[in-house]
Amino acid sequence: MNVTLGVILALSAAFVWALASVLSKVSMREVNPLSLNVIRLLLSALFYVPLVLYIGVPGFSALQWTILVVSGVLGFTLADWFFLEGMNLLGVSRAAILVTVHPIITMFVAHYTLGRPLTLGLLLGALFIVVAVLVIASEGSRGGGINWKGLAYVFSAQLLWTFAVIVTDWLVVGESAFAVIGLRIGFGALASLAFLPRIEDDVRKLNARGWGLVFIITLLGTILGQYFFALALKFAGSSIATPVTESSPIMASIMAVLFLKERFTGRLALALVLTTLGVLLISLYA
Repeated sequence: MNVTLGVILALSAAFVWALASVLSKVSMREVNPLSLNVIRLLLSALFYVPLVLYIGVPGFSALQWTILVVSGVLGFTLADWFFLEGMNLLGVSRAAILVTVHPIITMFVAHYTLGRPLTLGLLLGALFIVVAVLVIASEGSRGGGINWKGLAYVFSAQLLWTFAVIVTDWLVVGESAFAVIGLRIGFGALASLAFLPRIEDDVRKLNARGWGLVFIITLLGTILGQYFFALALKFAGSSIATPVTESSPIMASIMAVLFLKERFTGRLALALVLTTLGVLLISLYA
């Protein structure tokens, strides 16, 4: 029952993340990726930190606090910023497909560090996703060449996310998932203050519509999405919850093609089919 609930929560996280990704692309027509990430983190911290203080701060050891702080900075301040930069360069659909390699790395690391299951079905699903990533990674941009800068941003983001997910999986055992994710976001927001001088002009340019859009992105992607995912980790573990959330790239790609009019190529279609098969296999055999 707990695993089933964890899968439902992971799917919920995937949906709100997909929608937030599409809205983020719209928002980045007015602000740059760094500005969007900093504003989003600060708004999220204003929501999470007071509630964490109210429900009680976990009794972590010095080592656990250190790891929590580092994971917050790497997972939110840097990784989310890198992904937004990559998405801005590659488009929502392609950046979303590329990060599907992230759960594969997570599955292997979780298996060898936390003892999470690793079955033949999971490996076969991972293979489909790897092929899908290779298909998209080899696709040229509108200008004709491969956008190496965009690829570097996205792949850097998922390496940092993998570390953050494993750490969160470890920290939520016996503790409030809400408190853990809230504190990680809080420390991520604190680190993002270093970028305030660089985003000052963007903040001044935002009108009421722009602020409203950023608030919705924050509510969906950081507040609801992260909370759903933290609970999914608690109920199902990272080796199950993380692969299930990889339905998010499929949703985001379809939304981007439909609503943002991103180009739909044969390679994107093939990558979507392979990703769908991979996610289904991973979900069934997790």
